[in-house]
Amino acid sequence: MDKIYIGYDHNAVKLAEKVAEHLLSMGYEVNFPFDNNTADDDYPDIVKVVCAKVNKNSKAILLCGTGIGVCMCANKVKGMRAVLAKGEEDAYYARRHENANVLAIGAGYSDGVMEVKLCSRKALRIVDTFLSTEYEGGRHDRRLKKMKAIEDNKD
Repeated sequence: MDKIYIGYDHNAVKLAEKVAEHLLSMGYEVNFPFDNNTADDDYPDIVKVVCAKVNKNSKAILLCGTGIGVCMCANKVKGMRAVLAKGEEDAYYARRHENANVLAIGAGYSDGVMEVKLCSRKALRIVDTFLSTEYEGGRHDRRLKKMKAIEDNKD
């Protein structure tokens, strides 16, 4: 089984615990490389530490209120291909076609105008889909090479 690194901010504590419990029950090795025992948990710091651990034998799950911030940060880290999955189909195609190695999920957030809501059952289905879907390869390989060239600032 793959190692799974989990990072989360103060908005996602409960969901991160449920995800970890779920993954442990399925036999995954779960790691929390960032110490979240602070109220000043800025998600860029969390993402940097978590993504530094990801390799070809591991994946990361990042959680914050909306999932947007952790996804944007993860995609700035060399070698990361993060997806903000709001449904199982996002997780499926990100793994199947882009070989995503980082899953970002919004745990829930409201600013009084707009709201992000995700029930834990749906979140776990997204996680399961992400982890059970294999990369298709083939025609997608050339696209991943082009992504890497962009990342390396090559044309």
